[in-house]
Amino acid sequence: MDLIRRFALLFTAATTALVLAGCGGEPTKANAAAIVGDDRVSLDSVQSEVQWLLDNVPDMQQLKQEDKLGLLSRHIVQTRVRHQLVEAAARQQGLSADPRAIDELLQQVGGAKQAPSQFGVEASKVREFASDYVLLQELGDHNLDRISVEFVGAYISGESPEQTAKEKALELGRKIAADPDRAKELSEEIGTEVIDQSVSLRELASGQQTALLAASPLFSADEGTVVVTQPSPQQGSLWLVALVEDRQVGGGSGGASGQPVPPQLLAEIGIQQLAPYAAEQGVEISPRFGVWNQASVAIAENEDAVASYLLPARVASEQ
Repeated sequence: MDLIRRFALLFTAATTALVLAGCGGEPTKANAAAIVGDDRVSLDSVQSEVQWLLDNVPDMQQLKQEDKLGLLSRHIVQTRVRHQLVEAAARQQGLSADPRAIDELLQQVGGAKQAPSQFGVEASKVREFASDYVLLQELGDHNLDRISVEFVGAYISGESPEQTAKEKALELGRKIAADPDRAKELSEEIGTEVIDQSVSLRELASGQQTALLAASPLFSADEGTVVVTQPSPQQGSLWLVALVEDRQVGGGSGGASGQPVPPQLLAEIGIQQLAPYAAEQGVEISPRFGVWNQASVAIAENEDAVASYLLPARVASEQ
């Protein structure tokens, strides 16, 4: 979830419905694009920001011509939601964005004048967006040496006319959630690679083959949750199904040991670490902008586009 790179690719993204025209369902609540806890993101403010970008950023006109404004609108709503969550996480974990890091980030995208095009936000929100991105990096770094998980599950891959890899993964995930004591046995029956291990966030973030899992729900899900996730759509039909048996959060902080983690990955890890705050506050999204996916702390275009799931496992008394 590289926010900057995503918006460098914004203008060639997959097709999506035109939102500004008002298609889709009714808002969750009157004139609300999103609600985070007690805070409301108004529909009018989102439409105003879209219009500002259309009026002031030439690249955005191409989105309109290609009927892709829905992507921009969804991004704006997601940005507003994550801003609330970033503020909550920063307060609780004692983090603050270094002004020098914010300035450096703005320089990397061509300065404040180019930032609206790169970030997909209006000029008045450019520094806020950059600050949030820096805080996400700090949040990721802060938790690198604090979080470890013990999990059991399997990798699922391969497609067939009868069942996609996603369907296979969800089927296995539901079976494990219904009978977590048999998680390893069930994984062995269907999985292409059975996994049973304890691993730290830094370990996965430092590995070339495992880095993307560090930014998955694996490290933010509660104990007793089955995570079904596609670590990278670019890698094809590879899914991970994992029962989180134990999640430990220590008192250390990031940067203490190990290889440096790229800033982009740190931000992606930081986004995932917003999940507990989203669950605590509650997030509602107007259906016209898509569906809220708690697992990825993101707004998906629709249910078919969701690439991560959280399935609560039954406790012993319920079985």
